[in-house]
Amino acid sequence: MGKYVSVRGWLECDESTINEVKKIRDDFTANYNEGLLDKDKLELYQSGWTFPEKQINWTAYVFYGADIREYHLDFMKKQLSEMANIEDITGYFLIDDHDGDYHLCWQIYDNKVIESEQENIVFNK
Repeated sequence: MGKYVSVRGWLECDESTINEVKKIRDDFTANYNEGLLDKDKLELYQSGWTFPEKQINWTAYVFYGADIREYHLDFMKKQLSEMANIEDITGYFLIDDHDGDYHLCWQIYDNKVIESEQENIVFNK
């Protein structure tokens, strides 16, 4: 069955590259076929992407947030790796679980997704 992890973060790009990010998202939704995700789950996970209606000043922020099965993280990382190839795009994503056992950070810069472990961050409630 597998456990769920929370994936949330953003990409920083400009108005001219938002459509490239959308195209990669759409291509992954239409064509990802490694047998791990059925069509309904794929569309559900892809609905976590949020695009700005208009750019405010010079940076456009594209956000993602969803709770997904841990064994589907490869799908997200492959998608972000494609997006990382877009010129001048950067980003930051946090991945953790509710048990506090899983803490990852994906940083996007220099056309790569750099993965590192994160310290456990506790927010005051």
